[in-house]
Amino acid sequence: MKFDSKKTIFLIDGSSFLYRAYYGMRPLHTSKGVPVHAVYSFARMIKKLMDQFKPEYMSVVWDSPGKTKRHETYEEYKATRQAPPSDLFEQKDLIVDFAKTIGLHQAAQPGLEADDIMYSIAKEQLPDHTIVLVTSDKDMGQMLTSESVYLYDSFKEQFVHKAAFEEKYGFPIERLPFYFSLLGDSSDNIPGVRGIGKKGAQELAQQFESLEDLYARIDEIKKPRTKNALLENKQNAFLSRDLFLLQYDPTDITIKDLKFNSRHWSRARELFTQLEFKSLLRDMGISKEQREHIIEAKLKHLKTLDLKCVTTAGQLQELCADLREKGLFAIDTETDGLRPLEATLVGLSFCTQEGTAYYVPCAHKNADHLPFEQIRDALLPIFEDPAIGKYLHNIKFDKHVLAHAGIPMQGEIFDSQLAASLVMKEGQRTGLKSLSIFFYDEHMLSFEDVVKHNKYKDFSYAPLDIATYYSAFDAHQTFKLSKLFEQKLKDEGMDKLYYEIEFPLVKILYEMEKAGIYADFDTLKSLNEQINVAIDLVKAEILKLIGDEHKDINLNSPRQIQQLLFESLQLPPVKKSFKKTGYSTDSYVLEILAKMHPVPALILKYRELYKIKSTYIEALPEYINPHDKRIHTTFSQTRVATGRLSSIGPNLQNVPASGPGLVVRKAFRPKEGNLFISADYSQIELRVLAYLSQDATLLQAFKEHKDIHAQTAAGLFDAPIESITHEQRQIGKRINFSILYGLTPFGLSKDLGISFGQAKEYIDKYFAHYPGVKKWMESIIDQVEKQGYVTTHWGRRRYVPGIYERNKMLQEEAKRVAINTVAQGTASEIVKQGMLVLNAQLANLDGAMLLQIHDEIIISVPEPRAEEAQGAMKKALEGVVDWNVPLEVKTTVGRNWKAISK
Repeated sequence: MKFDSKKTIFLIDGSSFLYRAYYGMRPLHTSKGVPVHAVYSFARMIKKLMDQFKPEYMSVVWDSPGKTKRHETYEEYKATRQAPPSDLFEQKDLIVDFAKTIGLHQAAQPGLEADDIMYSIAKEQLPDHTIVLVTSDKDMGQMLTSESVYLYDSFKEQFVHKAAFEEKYGFPIERLPFYFSLLGDSSDNIPGVRGIGKKGAQELAQQFESLEDLYARIDEIKKPRTKNALLENKQNAFLSRDLFLLQYDPTDITIKDLKFNSRHWSRARELFTQLEFKSLLRDMGISKEQREHIIEAKLKHLKTLDLKCVTTAGQLQELCADLREKGLFAIDTETDGLRPLEATLVGLSFCTQEGTAYYVPCAHKNADHLPFEQIRDALLPIFEDPAIGKYLHNIKFDKHVLAHAGIPMQGEIFDSQLAASLVMKEGQRTGLKSLSIFFYDEHMLSFEDVVKHNKYKDFSYAPLDIATYYSAFDAHQTFKLSKLFEQKLKDEGMDKLYYEIEFPLVKILYEMEKAGIYADFDTLKSLNEQINVAIDLVKAEILKLIGDEHKDINLNSPRQIQQLLFESLQLPPVKKSFKKTGYSTDSYVLEILAKMHPVPALILKYRELYKIKSTYIEALPEYINPHDKRIHTTFSQTRVATGRLSSIGPNLQNVPASGPGLVVRKAFRPKEGNLFISADYSQIELRVLAYLSQDATLLQAFKEHKDIHAQTAAGLFDAPIESITHEQRQIGKRINFSILYGLTPFGLSKDLGISFGQAKEYIDKYFAHYPGVKKWMESIIDQVEKQGYVTTHWGRRRYVPGIYERNKMLQEEAKRVAINTVAQGTASEIVKQGMLVLNAQLANLDGAMLLQIHDEIIISVPEPRAEEAQGAMKKALEGVVDWNVPLEVKTTVGRNWKAISK
């Protein structure tokens, strides 16, 4: 919609924007740990309005803290509202600063709500101006009495005008307070008329002109239930209307005050830099001079250090002598790409003491430096010497790069990134540059400063002077941070966890990544052809059912599927879409609709096949290393807060283990003459729960090797374990596997299709059957409330700040996080220790560990030794802990990954 920018005023509901900004994206923190996701999102929303409408008059209108005039009318007004998240208003302060910085007018007045201020400003500026109320609050529809007023929902990008509003509701806009007086509003604790819902309120607002008219003609209400509800709640109806009515309060805000100059957006550059909003800064654009100024500011500190570029034989000899003499140094590598097993080593940096660091260029273009062979020959004995200690930030990456360049490394003694992942609180970044800012307030040169700014193809084109400042300082900060984290691990009681479990695992994961796993390209190609046929058959079935008029439908378009299901097929909508712009067509909805019509079931099947094709069959060949035809995933110890390992580039842990997608695993095979063996810890988290809780019933069940799901079902249904049916066991299984993830009656009722009351009864019976579990959970919550963090059995610490939130929903979520962290984190530590024990035995079996998928480990061994290896795996993994709960490992042997899948 187009407006005359010189005559249009945009009034933004600040609270609406704030909450949408806060909840609209995942948490984001600066390097200093400051939460800023709401600030970032708010700024993006303002920029979007600017780009769309070029407003010349605009204001953000805020609610003020404390009670309002409505509280004088009704003391319980908004009394049921949950407390906001603790960091919401911390971010609001930054948003207020942002608005001031760009010259965006802000309005607020103690005792008045933003709605009333917006109403008052609009009333004073009409009829000379068009008013656009940027809000999702339907109460503001009261303002649509004028043809010059519009509501705009920026999230849905939808305008509402008087005619459209009246057409939707079927009554004049003036009756809106009457409608809301009947309906009430639970979020604001406005009572309304109990027993009257949306449909009833709408029908009454269509039939009567006002509350007074309704009660004067009350005998015309034919439904006794409705009439009684109105008579019993008459006082609440009039009270609710008064609370809904917008209130005019004169303002001293002039049109001149509302003037907005979009050119002032550039004034936010400094704030965006402070808050590390890289994309907003990038969108803002930066001149070469401004970038040079930023680089020069960073170089100011770097020039105070002794950062040396090694380009002569004498300098190389001096470096080697220093490395040998100190016997301990930090190292960092520079490459021309991000895949370490394929990238070229461009340079090496070293630091043996604070204040001094070296850069050794190895493969720079257009620069004079020593031949790589000379550099390698001089440094190789030092890298290979395990007695000379090495600090690194992400050991595995640099070790791969060095090995690929012909420089195998030994003697790694510390990984500062791995240590940071244990020490830093959740949400805080563990990248070298972020840690440098967090601990030392020292800004490092970025890849953008050095390479992108100068439009170099890669780092090898960077001049040696700037490359030295960039890379040598990386090694320098790694050295400083390693010393710092060595102490912090001790201070927080995680040194044993680090040195006995996490750090030794780095070497094993490195070997797994280096070995990779063979993926047969021809098999993937054949699977692609097969799945294309299957997809075409499903599409043909769908088209047969929906008719030729839909022959051009795009089955990957949610909007077109929405139109097909809810308009053409007239199926009932189940829920709104995520962005509230229409109705959802997600899998939950399709599963419900599949009971009414065959098309939703076929769409589900199509989506599953298409995902297998696009996510795995077509994507995996891109990751096949051209040198050895193997896929080399990266296993990360730092990405999951509970300590579980994750797999990236590609994520092999997500390759489907069941259903049609299982066929993808057929492409993964061991080397010729070998077999795969899978060892899977059975119900490990439940066994951990039994040990941690010491619940007598759980312990006994595992000791006697009972069917734990049938055991739980027996408690739920008060029946002997022998009489438990398959359906009852499935309920027991669902509760067993979900109890550690904060299973609620609502979630269980939804999953099992039972009533809320029945679900609650099941959960209550679970805790009655396993009282030790309930007591243990309460102890974990007590622990986190007292100290702000929880620890796993081996000492991994996770801070859970949400436990102190006044918002009950956030606090309950924090309790679930605390309980799950202890159980899942302890289970992951058992698996990691199992990998350490197993690895020590694999050399004797001529085997190799290839994959770790949560509770499962996959190895490759020569076929004649498979039976021996199975026994060794089982013995090693089951003997990791000496608990009064037996660990159980199941092994499977096969000629490809599919054959060993559960």
